[in-house]
Amino acid sequence: MIDNYDIKNINGEEVLVLHLNFNYEFSSFNGKKEKHTFLEEVKEYLFDKKIDFNGTKIVLVIGGIALVTLFLPISERKVDYNLYHNASIVESISNVSQNIIQSDESEGLETETSSSEEADEVQEKMDITNDHPASQSSVSTTAKSNNVNNTQIENSQPNIPTEPIVQEQTVTIYRTNGSVVTLALSDYLIGVVAAEMPASFSNEALKAQVVVARTYTLKKLSQGVRLTDSVSTQAYIDEREMQNLWGGSYSIYYNKIKSAVESTKDLVLTYQGNYIEAVYHSTSNGKTESAQNVWGNYVPYLVSVDSPWDQSATSYLRTTEKELGIVLSILGINETDLVNASISRNVSGRVETVAVGGKIYSGIDLRTMLGLRSTDFDLTIQNGNLVITTRGYGHGVGMSQYGANGMANAGYNYEQILKHYYTGVNLVRK
Repeated sequence: MIDNYDIKNINGEEVLVLHLNFNYEFSSFNGKKEKHTFLEEVKEYLFDKKIDFNGTKIVLVIGGIALVTLFLPISERKVDYNLYHNASIVESISNVSQNIIQSDESEGLETETSSSEEADEVQEKMDITNDHPASQSSVSTTAKSNNVNNTQIENSQPNIPTEPIVQEQTVTIYRTNGSVVTLALSDYLIGVVAAEMPASFSNEALKAQVVVARTYTLKKLSQGVRLTDSVSTQAYIDEREMQNLWGGSYSIYYNKIKSAVESTKDLVLTYQGNYIEAVYHSTSNGKTESAQNVWGNYVPYLVSVDSPWDQSATSYLRTTEKELGIVLSILGINETDLVNASISRNVSGRVETVAVGGKIYSGIDLRTMLGLRSTDFDLTIQNGNLVITTRGYGHGVGMSQYGANGMANAGYNYEQILKHYYTGVNLVRK
């Protein structure tokens, strides 16, 4: 299958170039009796040759044309070349073959964009699509279920595709550890959903979260906002962090979220043709909150709706205690003032204001000052402590994540979930 290899230095990074035999027959995998996938053949070659390679990119080349680029995560370099789900397929590479093949003085990869789909269970199938619009010849090949439609690649001039392949959008994340990472939007969304919603949730809830996260991301990018991995935009974790989080369930949960991303490809939420403010929260108190009550602006699709599914969630009810003296000091009042406090609530049941000691605090201010889980709370004094009971978790606006999971378990699909929590929106492809 592979005649030889080169290790090139491209922009200061090692790139392993594997030269495929031009007469290699993909459909029979060189006549081997055992059933080998394309990546298993590559993996076997790497082991047999014991290639001393410190990079993360492997480019497969045939007849001067780069067919596919594989990416190895840093953790697997010089270890076991375990390609499986970590292998990414490049859908479109412009002038890659010229940069790789010309000479050791090549200026590097001019255009290289990862596909939205990583190799999913590559023991069973692998899809490859290539487009070289700047070249005199191009290769367009699709391999599925360990074959390429039983067609052998020959020494002939292939047809140039009439339409170019649309590359997936990439996003740049400014991580809290100081690193800056650029990756495909779909890969970013996997990391966001993994960080923002329990992977054990129902598939329809995960799909709803993907659409919300995609909408939120694209709106922020359209506004020139930098994406981070914290709650200043959306949380995000990489694959190593997913492995630490999920342990032995990593493959199951990763592929579960990846499937949710793929099955909702390009879908976003709009209102009157524009991306919505796709805000969300963990758990409501049985009703979501109006944006006007939280941020002071009326938003027609961010109004209070019933969410009874939250009330059975484990995150719904919490009781905590705080030292009374500390609370009184924070608020600048005495115990008698607190006992005589007057609490008013809005239509969603959340605290609107608290009149105490001649002062009036909003429920939102008290939530921040006292570090409460939500603005739906009760206060009592017991044994020198302030006992606080909260219902729900988060600001309460937009989609409730636990409510979405409750809806999914009750038989609702992701579109029904989204249109319940975001009133009057449209689900469209962008």
